[in-house]
This record gives sequence, structure tokens and C-alpha cells, in this order.
Amino acid sequence: MATVDAEKQDNAESNVDTLHIKRDKHGLPLIPQPTEDPLDPLNWKAWIKVLVLFEVSAFTLLTLLSASMITPSFQVLSRYLHTDLPQTAYITSIFILFGGCSAVLWNPIANVYGRRPVYLVSIIGCVAFLVASGAARSYSELMAFRALNGFFSGVPLSLGSATVCDMFFEHERGRYLGIYTLSLITGGHLAPVIGGYIEKDLTWRWCFYISAMLLSPLVPLCIFTLPETLYPRNSGAKGSRQTGSWKQNFMLHRTFHRARSLHPTDFLRPWQMLRYPSVLFPTLYYSASFAYGSIMFVITSASFFSQLYHFKPYQTGLLLGIPLTVGSILGEVLAGGFSDWISERRALQRGGKRILEDRLLALAPAIVLLPLGIILEGVCIQHSTHWSGVGMGIGIASFGLQVQTTVVYAYTAECYKEQAADIGLLLSLWRAVFSFSMGFYALRLGDKIGFQDAWIAFAFIIVALSAPAVALLFVGEKWRHKLGPPHLVRDF
Repeated sequence: MATVDAEKQDNAESNVDTLHIKRDKHGLPLIPQPTEDPLDPLNWKAWIKVLVLFEVSAFTLLTLLSASMITPSFQVLSRYLHTDLPQTAYITSIFILFGGCSAVLWNPIANVYGRRPVYLVSIIGCVAFLVASGAARSYSELMAFRALNGFFSGVPLSLGSATVCDMFFEHERGRYLGIYTLSLITGGHLAPVIGGYIEKDLTWRWCFYISAMLLSPLVPLCIFTLPETLYPRNSGAKGSRQTGSWKQNFMLHRTFHRARSLHPTDFLRPWQMLRYPSVLFPTLYYSASFAYGSIMFVITSASFFSQLYHFKPYQTGLLLGIPLTVGSILGEVLAGGFSDWISERRALQRGGKRILEDRLLALAPAIVLLPLGIILEGVCIQHSTHWSGVGMGIGIASFGLQVQTTVVYAYTAECYKEQAADIGLLLSLWRAVFSFSMGFYALRLGDKIGFQDAWIAFAFIIVALSAPAVALLFVGEKWRHKLGPPHLVRDF
């Protein structure tokens, strides 16, 4: 029965030729089909969608900027706190862990009460605990404030992809999710460059104070210009839809009328998505890739670059931040629009039938370049080569990670649009778990068996996890049809 239901759904989305179906510029049916309501986010004017995308992306970028800006100052901070470098690195790791785990609470609330109130609470909380982190006087205080900072910062990291899916059609999502995921990756990559110079000219505390200053303007901006993007689409929620002019419902005047109340089972919904291979395999692949292809560079750079090259904090920030940022930007040039193009071209070749797995073809550069970059850095560290080799390895890995991030977010969201927020939660949570745990063993394993061998082992873990994701190209559609759509509450 599930297979029949899934096939009916695909036929409705891909092969319907009735006159009332709305189509894109190539004549393919729009997925999802917009309603006639002008307040439907799919019907919003382009500038409104871009404004919301900017706000969410800026929040994401500045959140991750605040997470890693302290990284080049680890040595200075270590002396102040009287801790060793691995222990000091937990200042960033605890932020990542709580940022990922907090989505378990925030996302179910946002799915019922709306995105807007959750974003507003999150921004205010982030600013408050950034200021508190800057004023901390001990290691325990700083760890506590960073954990709370991460707790509020988890909202854009897990809810952003769902917000993009609220506004854009399937054939556009690669491009616009690419902008969001670029901010998701680039924020942490720009941070070391800025943080190094802040520590050089001011003190480590200003890494937190300046982060708070950069984030503060988003508070009034979002209060007055961030509309609610959660829109109920199924028949059971029609009564909650709003009507009226945009002027009446935009900004503060837009009140989201929920279709139902929050239930304890809402907090278990995301875990049910792990039974679907199209979610499970990309989540594991991406989480390990983010940990080894980004966070590992961040938490080990202070130790490596000071010992091998005698770098000062600002020099460490430059060698870490520039390759990461350049690699991400170049990777996104290939990722978003390219994956949209592949998906569109393949659909046209089939006479209009879309197969979601076509987008996974754009993973090819990531499968090769991400592990290659990790191995290159490990070899250069082991043999104490010139710092340019290390920078090249970081940049190559960053390129591959950005391609993978955009493709994974777009593909998983397309497979189960109604559960996009739940999938965003899983991606954020498992990314945090892999990244946090890796901080306990990466340097220690390298010291024991050599950094070349350790980094090669990490690269092969990524390669192994990429195999099931690649298998979805061939059997993903069959598995989706066999399992059918999730039997979860659908109210948007």
C-alpha cells in the first residue's frame, strides 16, 4: 500500500498534465504547487523571499562566526585559564554540541508555533550569552556561557533549510539552499581571520563582544521585517490559513494561528526519519565530513601552526581562514546552480519526469576532493612541509565539503519536504555529535600513530560513508517508493 501511495504522489507531482497545474519556465510542473493565497510564501514577491533568505543566512553566518572567532586565541586563552590546549578547545566544542542538541527542542516548537518567534528568541539569547562569555572570569564560567550561547545558536543551524523550503520551489532549492549552506560553512571559516586580528589589537574577550555587536542589528531587523514562513498546506489545516493584505500580515501584524497544539510525540518525530535511507545515509556522510573536513582543522590549527611555523594568533587565523573561505566560495559556485541544472536537464530528457536522486550526481567532486584535502594536510603536518601545502589541503577539503553540504541539504529536503525541519534537526545534531567527539581523539591519535596515518584513517571513514550515499543514485527512488511517505502529522 505504501508503494502505491508513493507512486501516486510522484505521478501527481511529476506527470500531471491538467490545465490548472502551474509550471516553471521549462513547462515542468511546479513542486510543490502553490495555493491561490497571496500570503502563501511560495507566492511572495522575489524581493521578500530574498530578504528573508538574507536574514536567515546572516543569522547563520554570524552565529558560526561567534563560535570560532576565539580559535586563534586558544594559546593566549589557555594561559589565562590555566588549562592545556585540548581542554581549551572544548570552549568551541561545547558550543557545537549544544548548538546541535538544542534543535531537538527548538524545531518541534517551530513546527507548531511558527518559525518567527523561535528565531526572535534565539537571536536575543545569542547576543546576551555572547556578552556573558566575554565577561567570564574562569574556565567553568566560560564553558557554561558558551554552552548556553550554543543552545540558542542552534536555531538557524537546523531550521534554516526548512525556512528556505517554505519559500522556494523544488527546481530553485539548489541555488537558494546553496546560499544558505554557504553561510553555514563560511561563518566558521571567516572567524579565525577576524579573531586573530582582534586578539592582536585588543584582547580575547573582544572576540565575543564584537560577535555580539555584529549580531545585534539583526534583532530589530527581524522584529520588524521577518514574516512567518510556516504555511499549512494539507486539508486538515486549511482552517489555520490567514487571509488579508500583505500589509496587514507582514512584520508584527502577522500572527501565526497554529493548526494544533504541541505534543510530547513531536519531540520524537525527527528520530523516525532515520528509518529512511534517503535521510540516514546522507546524514551520516555529511556529519563525518563536516567534522573531519572543517572542525578538525579549526581545533587543531593553534597547536600545529604555533609548533611547526611559530605563528602568532593572527597568522594562524589567516592560514586557517583564507583557504577555508576561498574553498567554500569556489565550491558553492559549482554546487547549487549546478545541481539544479543537472536535475532540470535529466527531467527534460525524460519528458518532464523528475527523479530526486539525479541531484546526487553533483556529489562527484566532493567524493574525491574532500578526503584528498584531508590526506594532504596530514602528510604536510607529518613531514613539516612549507605552510602553503597545509593551506592547499585545507582549501581542497573545504571545496569538497561545500559541494557536499549544498547537495545533501537540497536532496534530503526534496525527498521529504514536509519533514524538512526534522531533517535539518538531524543534520545539525549528528554534525554536532561527530564534531564534538572528534575533539577528544584527533590530536591524541595523531600523537600516537602519526598525523599522516591518522588523517588518512579519517579520510577513509568519509570514503566509506560516501558509498551508501552513492548507492542512492541507483536504488534511492525504489527505496522511497517502497517505504512510502512518513506517517507523521502533516500540517504544513
